[in-house]
Amino acid sequence: MNNQQEWNEFLNNLLSNAIAEYKTSEEYKHIKQRLEHIDEMLTTNLTADEKAFVEEILFELGLMAERETEIAYRQGVKDGVWLLKNLGLVA
Repeated sequence: MNNQQEWNEFLNNLLSNAIAEYKTSEEYKHIKQRLEHIDEMLTTNLTADEKAFVEEILFELGLMAERETEIAYRQGVKDGVWLLKNLGLVA
């Protein structure tokens, strides 16, 4: 495994740990309840075809948001390391 692969694995582990910790938070529980409520609204107010269409759109939007969050998280870690190096706190 080369340095870039090791770095990517390290960042993936940090991200996975952060997400796992977030999923234990009250905020996450609230969001999960809200999503369940939204799903109930879709089921109640839309036909099966309309619900499938809306769910497909929401899924795609969710993937985009997830990717943007991952990119921002990775950049934040890189920026933090860069800052620490420039302050002489890490080699």
